[in-house]
Amino acid sequence: MIKAIIFDMDGVLIDSEEIWDHAEKTVFSSYGISVTETDQLLTRNMNMLEVSKYWSAKAHRPFSLETSQQQVIEHVCQQIQKKPLAMQGALNLLKHIQLSNLPIGLATNAPKQVCSTVLSCLEIETFFNSIQTADDVENTKPHPEIYLKSAENLQVEPHHCLVFEDSPTGVKAAHEAGMQVIYVNPRRMADASILTIIRSALNSLDQFSWSDQQFFGLENA
Repeated sequence: MIKAIIFDMDGVLIDSEEIWDHAEKTVFSSYGISVTETDQLLTRNMNMLEVSKYWSAKAHRPFSLETSQQQVIEHVCQQIQKKPLAMQGALNLLKHIQLSNLPIGLATNAPKQVCSTVLSCLEIETFFNSIQTADDVENTKPHPEIYLKSAENLQVEPHHCLVFEDSPTGVKAAHEAGMQVIYVNPRRMADASILTIIRSALNSLDQFSWSDQQFFGLENA
């Protein structure tokens, strides 16, 4: 029985993949680093410290990890403020869940500053009963800590939580926390590493319907 819903943020609630890629390329190119698409595929699911360390290892001259992280964060926030774009179906699903009186959590590898910007720009702060960011945990995804902490804050056992995720990293974190996971990504199909641990794969959140619960093996509380 599902008693709480938890969302990832980037790629699930807000269309921000290109924003992060552009910010990363802008900042680390300024340090004389050749930023390639291949590299960015590797860094896409890292936390900010891991990203800075990755590019630092490729740099010809040292730079401050803390400064570079803040530069990326500020660039991302500025771009989101200019044109925040919610993922298809996100706002309607949040409204539907809220009307169903299920508690809603947010668990993101993004820093708190970016999370606050997204919630404010999309005007969705009031939907969430729990908000967990990379700044709130010692171990980010794929470690399950952020999802376990979300369940604790929502006062719901992990196996009663349903998670919407858009990356293998996030899916594995939620699965390790003992939660049921739906993979939602309009750009990339679920890969073999997660096919056996997800309940379903969707192209967008508007494909999810409470009428599908029997198919998913889920029940509303």
